[in-house]
Amino acid sequence: MRQQELRRHHWRYPVGAGLIALVMVAGLFAIRGITPFGDHNLLIGDLGVQYIPFFTDFVRLVRGHGTSLFNFHQALGGSWMPIISYYLMSPFNSLLFLVHSSQIPVMVAVIIMLKIATMAGTMTVYLQSHWQFHHAFVMVFGLAYAFCGFVTVNFFNVMWLDALIWLPSVAWGLDNFVATRRDGAYFGWLFVAVLTDYYLGYMTCLFVMGYFVYLMLGTKLKGQTIREWWVQERGLIGRFIVTSLLSVGSTLALLLPTILNMLTTAKAHPGSAAFSLFPTFGLEFFRQFSLGTTDFSQRIDHAPALYVSSLVILLAIAYFGLKSVTRWDKVRATLLLLFLFLGMWLRGFNTFWHMMALPAGYPFRNSFFFSFVLIMLAAGAWQHDIRQLTAAWRWLPLLLAGLMVGGTLMIAPMQTWTQSAYYASLEPISRRALLASVGLLLVTAVVLWHGPKYRGLLALLVVGELVANFGLALNGIEFGHQRAYAQAAAAAAKRLAPLTQRQSLSRIRNEAPTVAAGFTGHYNPYNDSVWMGYNGTGAYSSTMTATTVTLSRQLGLFSRNLRRVSTAGFSPVSELLFGIRDKVRPSGTIDRVATYSGMGFAVPDRLIRVRYGTDAIANQEATLQALRPRHRPYFYDAKTISVKTWDNWRSVDQLAVFKYHHRWTMTAQATGHLYWFDQSGTSKYSSMRVNGQHVHPEYFADGRPVLLDLGTFTKGQPVTVTFASWDEGIRAIHIATLPAAGITAIHRQLRATALDLTQQHTVPTSYQGQLVNQTDQRWAYLSLPTETGWHITVNGQLVPTKTVLTGLTAVPIRSGINDIQVQYRVPGGRLGVIVALVCFLSYLDLWHFRRL
Repeated sequence: MRQQELRRHHWRYPVGAGLIALVMVAGLFAIRGITPFGDHNLLIGDLGVQYIPFFTDFVRLVRGHGTSLFNFHQALGGSWMPIISYYLMSPFNSLLFLVHSSQIPVMVAVIIMLKIATMAGTMTVYLQSHWQFHHAFVMVFGLAYAFCGFVTVNFFNVMWLDALIWLPSVAWGLDNFVATRRDGAYFGWLFVAVLTDYYLGYMTCLFVMGYFVYLMLGTKLKGQTIREWWVQERGLIGRFIVTSLLSVGSTLALLLPTILNMLTTAKAHPGSAAFSLFPTFGLEFFRQFSLGTTDFSQRIDHAPALYVSSLVILLAIAYFGLKSVTRWDKVRATLLLLFLFLGMWLRGFNTFWHMMALPAGYPFRNSFFFSFVLIMLAAGAWQHDIRQLTAAWRWLPLLLAGLMVGGTLMIAPMQTWTQSAYYASLEPISRRALLASVGLLLVTAVVLWHGPKYRGLLALLVVGELVANFGLALNGIEFGHQRAYAQAAAAAAKRLAPLTQRQSLSRIRNEAPTVAAGFTGHYNPYNDSVWMGYNGTGAYSSTMTATTVTLSRQLGLFSRNLRRVSTAGFSPVSELLFGIRDKVRPSGTIDRVATYSGMGFAVPDRLIRVRYGTDAIANQEATLQALRPRHRPYFYDAKTISVKTWDNWRSVDQLAVFKYHHRWTMTAQATGHLYWFDQSGTSKYSSMRVNGQHVHPEYFADGRPVLLDLGTFTKGQPVTVTFASWDEGIRAIHIATLPAAGITAIHRQLRATALDLTQQHTVPTSYQGQLVNQTDQRWAYLSLPTETGWHITVNGQLVPTKTVLTGLTAVPIRSGINDIQVQYRVPGGRLGVIVALVCFLSYLDLWHFRRL
């Protein structure tokens, strides 16, 4: 009967914890009017401008039965593999296919609720098994995990939540492995954890190493020597290493192509300072155990998110004072916590945890492992009965309260002393939340010391505290508007349908609004093309290749950082090179781009030898001269008449930033569009005036390079530009006119050999076209980004590709007719499948061998 009762509760409590967690988070969302309970959607942070566009585009790909793993919707194009492996591998994402694309933000909110509920369930299962905890109170610890500080601060980084779901399962599998020598559960759950989110899966592998040492130290018998223990357990240690490697290796069908692609992306090199053993935080660490320490406005920079409720932190510390817990168990737990703490506290270790790179925002992404262990120890302390503690340990709550208050009071002087942006991000401090936290801590302690008969009251205190902390974490969010979003998305899709449904391959410049109406505040349309499913030129993604970012900057496109490329900074030359066929005006009118010359054309050898520098105008001039040489320039430099500069350092708005003001008077030396390019990136555009008229790019680009169209001027016309700058001089600024006649002549020449690529419904998707080379040129330029995965045939023969103009493609051709076919084959795809199969079959072979 007892075993039957335990089996019945084995599923009742995890399900109960999940349902309670679902009610808690649904209640919070309902109070805030978040979908599906209101009109507020989660078009916030990276979830709004990256993840939901990726989800929408992927759903579109699957529903359209697309077979190409190259996505032309992202910048110049890029592999789907890193996006799929990082953002799309969660099994919960299958729910996205149940709704219309305009309702994906609603379903994402539902998925977040379900993930939080599932976390509570998996943690409850783990604690039941780890501590043989078969009482309803185990659900309280499952809830503490599901609503820990990491979740409340990062719930909108939806793909990270899967790592928290599978972590208890991985730990449960490892427990079972050490106890029974059966490694199937560990192999399977580690495989799932790494496959569904390789970034936090990498961290999970690091945690597994520490947790395995913790478990193995527990197998050492009292009086047993280290040598005797090693002889006893070395076989198990070897099996752990082999099983772990084979489990991770089995994911390489997806992860090997991802790794190869990510090696081509732009990276911010951390430098030696990132690996120094310098502390990353101080006593404010203890403030993280109180309510409301981090909200949405502090998401980019904050202290480790460690909140686990007052009860859990009291029990976790009390674990080390319980007489029924052996000294050796306390040592093991201390070593595990120290391993995880140092991984956050010392910068070099923290960098190692973050894949050898400093995180660009959302710091301490490994903090949930520390919370996991605290909750594990707290559940163990509860099982051992807290009333064992000596009277001296009863002062623990006062000590912890003092550390929380002291850590909070230290923030202001530390900010003054260090002038650190980190400490600035911790303010303002809510005194009410701090006082409430101290009060809750003391009340929880008083109830806790009275023993199990007040379990119900303790559970209510914990649930109330968890809900309150999550509610405070939602402060500062500017929610989107679901109805406005759905209407705007539908209208934009209808307007763009003639372009997105076309079978021929070309690119689009869209200046018309798309989903901006669904956002609160300013919206930058980096990922509009991904969202709406057209071949654009901008993107905001960590998966863009470095060459795409570099090329875009060299041609004058505005790029805020290594992960963003905008549609600001185009000229007829860059439109020609990028194969931009159509331009959608802000009014919605669709115009054919005059310089469109297909997605490729025959080019002379001179183009292959062009090397770009940092001056976008000079780069475009070199391109035009290579395509059609002439003695006269294509870009005519403006002639300076006068430059007046004054130091406006007394202006508060400009103090120590754009303190130099310039009035530059010049004359245009040709008739046409006058372009400005500051390669030093020191100019302020937001207040720039040209002949008294305000001129600025579509994006906020102050202090960064961007090719700016100052307007159309006639030859000899005076032009006066007033602007502010960081730089006292103007030598790095290039201003020149591009007359239409020169670029028109080049367009006529190239159009004669234009390559129009049409999509073929093959597996994988291919693009086919014909280039008639009547000019005896030896190369065909293709408006395709440099990729090792291109499989290009000319007249049925596979040809090598050559990188031209920093990051674009050329292939050899012959005179006459050239039938060109383009396919994309994922680099490392076949090798990844082979390695994954070898690893998986090797594991099966070893498993069967051990069973014999």
